[in-house]
Amino acid sequence: MKTFGLPKKLSISLCTILLASSPLLANSKQTNKEKTKELDSVTIIGSETSNYLTREKPSLNRTNIDIENSAKSIQVFNQDLIQDAQIQNIEDIIKMSSNTTYQGDSHGRTTQIGMRGFSSVPILFDSLKITNKIAHPEIFNLERVEVLKGPDSLQYGESSPGGLVNLVSKKPQKEASSEISFELTDNNSYTPKLDVTGSVNEDGSLRYRLVSTLKYDEGYTNSNTDTNRVFLAPSIAYDFDENNTLTVLAEYTDETSASAFGTYVNSKGKLVAPLKNTISNPDEEFKKTQKIVGFDFDSSFDTWNSNLRYRYIDYVGDNGNVHMPQSFNEATNTVKRAYAYQKQEFQEHVLQYTLNKQVNILNFKNNISAGIDYNKAYSKLDMFFDPFTAYNINISHPDYESLTDLSDHSGAMNMSNDKTYVKSWGTFLQDSINLTDDLIFSAGVRYSESKPQNGQRSDATTPSFGLVYKITPQTSIYTNYSESFNPNSANDIKGNILDPEEGKGYEIGVKQKLFNDNLHLTAAMFKIEKKNIALSDPNDPTNQASIASGVQKSKGFEFDLSGQITSNWSIVASYGYTDTKNKDNNDNELRNIPKHTANIFTTYNLTSLNLPNTYIGGGARYLGSRYADDANKIKFDSEIIYNATLGYKKGNYRVNFSVQNLTDEKYVDGALSSNARGTRVYAGTARAVMASISYRF
Repeated sequence: MKTFGLPKKLSISLCTILLASSPLLANSKQTNKEKTKELDSVTIIGSETSNYLTREKPSLNRTNIDIENSAKSIQVFNQDLIQDAQIQNIEDIIKMSSNTTYQGDSHGRTTQIGMRGFSSVPILFDSLKITNKIAHPEIFNLERVEVLKGPDSLQYGESSPGGLVNLVSKKPQKEASSEISFELTDNNSYTPKLDVTGSVNEDGSLRYRLVSTLKYDEGYTNSNTDTNRVFLAPSIAYDFDENNTLTVLAEYTDETSASAFGTYVNSKGKLVAPLKNTISNPDEEFKKTQKIVGFDFDSSFDTWNSNLRYRYIDYVGDNGNVHMPQSFNEATNTVKRAYAYQKQEFQEHVLQYTLNKQVNILNFKNNISAGIDYNKAYSKLDMFFDPFTAYNINISHPDYESLTDLSDHSGAMNMSNDKTYVKSWGTFLQDSINLTDDLIFSAGVRYSESKPQNGQRSDATTPSFGLVYKITPQTSIYTNYSESFNPNSANDIKGNILDPEEGKGYEIGVKQKLFNDNLHLTAAMFKIEKKNIALSDPNDPTNQASIASGVQKSKGFEFDLSGQITSNWSIVASYGYTDTKNKDNNDNELRNIPKHTANIFTTYNLTSLNLPNTYIGGGARYLGSRYADDANKIKFDSEIIYNATLGYKKGNYRVNFSVQNLTDEKYVDGALSSNARGTRVYAGTARAVMASISYRF
């Protein structure tokens, strides 16, 4: 009989953390019994305890339904968690969700996330779907991070069947608040930060906010290029009246950093060189500039509300001259590299409108939602590549050559693409019906279209159904069926574009409120199938055509927990199990997807020791073994990554000290590619010691 027990290594680590905290729990007699009213996001000054439970309606639900009444698994990670854990990148918080993994950053361009067995999870910005890949977001500008599991093309169109992520940025507040902070790390890194918000006039109808960071980081590799990043995000909001608000916002990011081509592992899945060794050239620079402008217009009345959102994104990513890794020879420990020059330019218009209306029909309460969205995304690529001149280095003991430029490679191939665009739009309708006070049924459908400038149109119709039953005020069960789609770019033997990839998912779960509604648990079981995956056409003698016949499946279960156990003890924890199968490759597991993942982060205020302003905390992340390749021949070991934190909060002051990757584990986040030329991977971050101080006034 097959069982799905936790691995011994994982079980021991989680028990150690919980047992270490149990004396603190036993000494604490104070519990929070106050009911918390749902409020708009506000800045609180002087709070000395943390709460990782978020009660606001998630912004990613365009249907304006809260988590409790949604037939979906949704996790929200708030500011308290981001600050206590000293989280530096969005991937560090996203992977706290169950069955969620970070798989690399695509050469420094974007964040790659896997969820419930499937990769390419879209990341929304303020509930807007962006077609092109854009620069890493500034986490200091985020109010919270939201994660929705399972297929959900109903609200946002093309996406992964694994789920989606939404990043919610900070907005102007009526109450005046200013924060100045300074952060240091042992990598000779420092980051001053500023966050200022408040009202311009007496009634608070005109508000402003300015968020800014400057970052300098020498990093832990032997690159000669340090990270220099400037981020600026001004915004202003105006209430025309009590029902209508316009928010105008902008973001500017300018960053220079080292190239990020990862490293290699051997045929046993082991890293073959120190993490500090750059496998390209240490003099390379990756320059990114991103500008975003837009607005949100929100209207809210007694029984209906609407929002109109628009963003314009302008992104330039210039890799410049690089010696790009091409292959790895395990016998000689040698990396073969070739010259390349690459510069990408993206521009995109994003428009979205959503309307929600409450109405009684035949004495049933209906929450009707309708929406439409439109994207027009431009892209341009300048690229030259010289595969004929090789630059070889021993990856363990590199002796780097001088970095060359295009003038040194007269035979370089021009692989540039002229500026082109992709247009996409979609519309959806959903009704959520209260059949009784405790039974809620939802049904919706979406139609979507996508068309490249010089390509064929793809379209899809995707339904979604859900049911929620509240057994008690503290316990509810739910189930859903939903679909997703993603346009294919491959062509068949006749030159026609393949049908879109389609995903469908079934889910059943339980949502439980614990400790007087201060701790929330979501448990779910799921089954997902993805089909119409492009495969090589065996009947094509040129080996250029494809057929849409690939099928991939995943199934599993998961637990997500967040909130307070006592008023002094806060926790976020998750465990997930995913079983994947590639039906077109001997039922092999999908690459980069572990069967087991688990996370825990917890903090405790030392009130019982008469130190109410001091907190200690820590966590662990378990990443199960997984395969680097589709053939399942190269396997990464399981790893446990530990973190620790110590902080002091009193009044307007806050001091925090933390260590990430406490034991300095050498591990792999994900494989970028695995074939006869070697297995190139993104390695996990080395140990980092961080300290920060902030002052709010």
